[in-house]
Amino acid sequence: MEMEKFINTGIAEGWVRKTGNSERKFINGQNQDCPIYEVRVDKLHSNVQNGRIATFISRYQAEHPEGLPQNQAELDNLIAGMVEADNPKHLKTTMLDIKNKGQQQSAIILTNGVVINGNRRFTCLRKLSAAENTLRMLRCCVFPDTYDENAIKGLELEIQLGEDSKQEYDAISRLVDIDRWVNEGRMTAEEYAKHANMKQSEMKNSLAQIDMLKDFLEFCEAPGAFHIAQDLKLQGPIESLTTRLGKVKNKDDREEIKNAVFANLLCQTLGDRTREVREFIDNLIADDKLREEQLDYTVEVLERLEEKPDDVVVTTEYLRDTFGSDTRLKEGMKASRTVARTKAGNRNIKNGQVRAVRNALSNVGEVDVEILHKLEPEQLANMQDGLQSLLEKAQEVLDAVQKNLEG
Repeated sequence: MEMEKFINTGIAEGWVRKTGNSERKFINGQNQDCPIYEVRVDKLHSNVQNGRIATFISRYQAEHPEGLPQNQAELDNLIAGMVEADNPKHLKTTMLDIKNKGQQQSAIILTNGVVINGNRRFTCLRKLSAAENTLRMLRCCVFPDTYDENAIKGLELEIQLGEDSKQEYDAISRLVDIDRWVNEGRMTAEEYAKHANMKQSEMKNSLAQIDMLKDFLEFCEAPGAFHIAQDLKLQGPIESLTTRLGKVKNKDDREEIKNAVFANLLCQTLGDRTREVREFIDNLIADDKLREEQLDYTVEVLERLEEKPDDVVVTTEYLRDTFGSDTRLKEGMKASRTVARTKAGNRNIKNGQVRAVRNALSNVGEVDVEILHKLEPEQLANMQDGLQSLLEKAQEVLDAVQKNLEG
């Protein structure tokens, strides 16, 4: 619908009101002063493309192969439930704030009624309307619905990841949204990054994390079930795994290490997972015995997944019940890692002795003998005392090294 027709028809029928106010928005690379209107909530619809609910959409589609409801009212109710489930506490706070002070921040809608930005505020107003038995109005800027799908997505990203960056996407939902738009070919990585105010390096890292996330879900025999990764709060571990594994050059080594980490994540054996994933990978690289033990556990995990009856759908609950509660498996994995951690600690202590000598040599090497004549006599005397002590200590260490080498 054309802008003018939408506004005039709405005003004539009583579901649009002019406010006389305007708000500056950064749209399509430029600032625009947009008039603010109030539009009745029953004329509006939720945005199914909203990136913040990407994992909820993935959960629903996994549980409902027939897809999203075709009936608009059912779809609006479904999306409203997803928006609420995304952050119930935040939604409740926003709803109380709107009830007490009115809507403070404007939303953005298209002339077909789709709410591009402000789905949480829209959901709050719908809930308040139902509770009060009266239809509330959404304060919003209005844009024409002549925008194509990509332009609409670009608009959403510019608003939500630009001026609304303080309410960042859930980390997994952000990755899922990038996967849906970039990997499925609806937008180039460069286009998405530009709209979302991302550096190309950030986009590259995100795409690598998406690949790792998909590998994890394939490992679990739950391809595409991104909500499982969200339920298990895997963003930090996946990011650590992606970054650290990128430094492992051998393909077979990468695959073994990756699967061992996946198995431990699945069995919930890691405490501070983001940090412990890095430590675990370093130990797997350095300790062949640890890798052999962990691969045995990994094989057991994979075999149990393969033995799953065909009619059993892999869910978060299934994984937690099957692996997260298996005390024997978890304790075996942990014990293996603890031994390796102790060995790594001892190895670090030993390597530290070598580093101490090298550091001492490096420090002495920084002395420029050409300028010693510029030092005061007191400074030269201090250096002399220090070097004498250093020589004595160096001789003591050298004697001990030679003794150990001899026998």
